[in-house]
Amino acid sequence: MIFYISLAGVLFLPLTLFFGRPSLPPLSSLPLYFIIACLDVVYLYPFYTALKVIDTSIVSALFSLGKITVPVFSFIFLGEILSLNQYIGFIVIVMASVALSVKTGKIPKLNRAFYYMVLASLITSLRVVLVKYLMNIDDNWVNQVLYPNIISAILPFTFLLVKKYRTDIVKNFPPYMEKFKIFVLDNFWCFLGEVCSIYGLTQISPVVSSAIGGLAPIFLLLLSYMALRLYGLRIKEKIDGKILQKKIFCFILIILGMILVV
Repeated sequence: MIFYISLAGVLFLPLTLFFGRPSLPPLSSLPLYFIIACLDVVYLYPFYTALKVIDTSIVSALFSLGKITVPVFSFIFLGEILSLNQYIGFIVIVMASVALSVKTGKIPKLNRAFYYMVLASLITSLRVVLVKYLMNIDDNWVNQVLYPNIISAILPFTFLLVKKYRTDIVKNFPPYMEKFKIFVLDNFWCFLGEVCSIYGLTQISPVVSSAIGGLAPIFLLLLSYMALRLYGLRIKEKIDGKILQKKIFCFILIILGMILVV
């Protein structure tokens, strides 16, 4: 999945020309571009693993776990300091996200997805702050879309050096071609989302950007419901009974936390 998703990501890079003209980046920015591209690839492993364990909207909500590290990274790399309301908002977002992952029972236990998403959210939180920091070195935001995607498309070819991964990639080539349209569609939406988020970072701080991103699980829940009711397409998402009530309550808390941060 990581290999083929990374390859398909380059299909839409020519569309960056509609948003602006890329330029040669400063030499001092090249290590940052490489690090950001590596983060783009590495976070996919815990993210995909979590998707196999728990509902899609909960996986998205658990990305909010990284929100608590964004202020820390922003302070270290950008010198940004939050207000008391923003710290309270982050605590609310993180607590609501943890509540989504707690299993029912006498002794609450955290799903495996919680630990996978802790890692994934830490990686993505570091990435968003590094992109903002990179903008101080290379002020062409189109470059931040173009170059990390080019590098992240090349990096997965290192998988071919390991026999186990090489065999798996070859074995899954026919299923990949069979579902190629889905891969392309997925990468198209990911590309648009990345363009919007990077452009947004030119206007707002990583803290505000990450808080707004906390709304993603709400949209996922609504889309899952529409897919089921309109097309009979059942996504890995429980949308009935007490589970739905719990999700809605946690999502309301996430919205309130986002409002405090913004």
